[in-house]
Formats: sequence, structure tokens, C-alpha cells
Amino acid sequence: MKLSTVFLTILILTLSFFVSAQEANQNVNKSDNLHSTYNIKKIFGLSLNRRALLGGKVVSSAEVSLSAQVSGDVLTINGKEGDMFRQGSSLIVLEQESIQAQKDAVHAEISSAKEALRNAGVQYSQSIVSPNSNPMFGNIPGLFSVFTDPMVRISGRGDPDFDKFANRTSRYTSYQQAKNKLKQAQLKLKQVEERLKDANIVAPFDGVIVVKNVDQGDVVQPGQVLMKFANIKKLQVEVNVPYRLITSLRLGKKYRIKLDMANVVVNAKLSQIYPIADDNKHSVKVKFDLPKNSPVLAGAYAEVEIFEMDSGLLTPVIPETAIVWRSSLPSVFVVNPKTNKTELRFVRLGETVSGHQKSVLSGLRIGEKIITNPDIMMISGIKI
Repeated sequence: MKLSTVFLTILILTLSFFVSAQEANQNVNKSDNLHSTYNIKKIFGLSLNRRALLGGKVVSSAEVSLSAQVSGDVLTINGKEGDMFRQGSSLIVLEQESIQAQKDAVHAEISSAKEALRNAGVQYSQSIVSPNSNPMFGNIPGLFSVFTDPMVRISGRGDPDFDKFANRTSRYTSYQQAKNKLKQAQLKLKQVEERLKDANIVAPFDGVIVVKNVDQGDVVQPGQVLMKFANIKKLQVEVNVPYRLITSLRLGKKYRIKLDMANVVVNAKLSQIYPIADDNKHSVKVKFDLPKNSPVLAGAYAEVEIFEMDSGLLTPVIPETAIVWRSSLPSVFVVNPKTNKTELRFVRLGETVSGHQKSVLSGLRIGEKIITNPDIMMISGIKI
């Protein structure tokens, strides 16, 4: 009886062992099927030991100083610092009465010049159509010229034909002079009209008043700066970059810029590198184009991240998606090259770099393969 009980117990344990082994093999097969969805990436390195953070300021892409072109009193100022205006909107209006009086005088001068031109034209036409007319008889053709002209030629005291030519030339000269005076008056009118336009200072583009230097009632002179006007739709970051970092910059490439005003990081394109260096600061001025609608104002502080090319040691960099937190510590699943199985490895993280990447100070080596999309069920020993 006892032998039968022992034999039955051994049989049950043996069957249980085989069932457990089959279930384990099924679980491994299931996990192997899941592994096919994991992404594997080789760790690359960046030169972070020469990473430079350079301070700069946000500037407008276009800032102009609006100066007075004519003298006069300031009649109207249509805004203050910070007010925005559309292109062509009136900003400042200067006194225009004296200029308007000059315009009226020029109009009168033009009318007189037109009358003089018409009279000169008639006189010139008369010298051609009726060369023998005598002003003493109301410009009626001379009846005695038929008799007197031959006698004058015979006596040698004159040449009537040449006198007629001289008279016609004189009339033509008077006509051209009258024509030129009319043209001069018309040009003078254009100058006065331009002065009237200059008395009304308008916005050269869509922008905002940055500085206002005059108030209503002030008397201004030509060349005096009235206000500064800036374009705030397109902002830039201006930075003085040391000589050694200029070779690491590439026009058109995007760089990470931290905007101090909103404490946000944006990617800005390098748009300009000045061709002249500043010997006093030992630097070169560069400009970055900020994205549209960036939460910042002109004059704010900004920091630009620049990496020096070929600076030396490389630091491992991994995607943020590869990081898992086990026991409140950052960890990464590494693929063992010999066994092709996962290994959980604790790492020490550094700072965030471009493109949602993290630098690794210890725990990983450049060239190792990691899982970039681990899930919460992943453990060490899974075959990839």
C-alpha cells in the first residue's frame, strides 16, 4: 500500500514538471514573437566637452530711424512706444501751411508760364506765316516792302531776308525760353508736393514704435530723428561668436536657442555671418532667424547652443525613449552582442541635447546596441 502511494506521488510530480516546462517554452515563444517589435539602435557620440552656450539678444530684423525732412511744428503724434501700425499708416504730422502756400504760389507761376508760352508760340508762328508784318500797322503786311527791299539791297545798307531770319530766330528763342520756364515751374511743383509728403511721416512697413523722440508742439529741423520704428513680425537673435567657433557654424543650419523671457527652447536657423570681425571683442557677429510667433520680444536675452567640431572626446548620446526607470533609477536595456539577450543596465544621465536626446555620463559605451522602445514588461534575459 505504501509503495503504491509513493509511486503515485512520483508520477504526479513528473507530470507536473513536464507541464511546467511546456508552459515555459510557450512563454518564451510568445516573448520571442513580441521581441520582433522592439527597435534596436547603436549608441553614437557627440563632442560635448566643448559645448558652448553663448548669450545674445533678440533684435528686430529691420529697425529704422525716421527723421524729419522738412522743418516745422509737430502737429500730431499718432502713437507711443509699443503701439503697432500697418505699412502706410500715419505716424507723425508736421505743420504744412507754409508748404501749402508755396504750392499755391507755384500753381500761379505755372499759369503765368503757360500764358507766356502761348504768346511766344503765336509770335513765332507769325514770324513764319507773315514775315513782312509791321507792328506799327497792327502787324499788317508792309505794302511798301516790295519797293523798299530792292532799294535796301542795292544801297548795301542791309539784307531784308536775313533780318526776317533773325526775327524768326528771336521769336523761336522766346518760345523755347517760355517752354523751359513752364517745365521749371512744373518741376518746382513736384518738389513742393514731395515736401508735403515729407511733412506726413508714415510707417515704412508693419511694425511697432520702439523709441519716440519728440512730442506734440516741438519744432523740428531737417535731419532730426523723430522716432525709431521696428519690424517685430520677424525677430532674430544677435550673438557675438568667438573666432574659434566660427568654423563650426553652417549657414542655414538650425541651432537650439533658449529664450530667457518665456524659458522655452526653439530651433532657429543661422541666417547671417558678418564678414568682418571685431578686434576688441575677438568675435564675429552672427544672426539667427527665430520661428514665427516665438514668445519673445525684441531686446530680450537668449542663449545659443553651439558645438565645436572635432573638439576631442565623445560622449554617448541616447534617445529619451530608451530610458526606463527601475527602483527610481534611470536604466537602459542593452543587447549583449554574444548572446543577443537583453541586459538591464543602470546609467548616469547628463544634459539634454538636440532632438530629444540625453547624454550619458556613465554606464554605456559608444557602439553598444540598446532597445529604444522598451515596455514595462521587458526584463533581462530576453532573446532579441
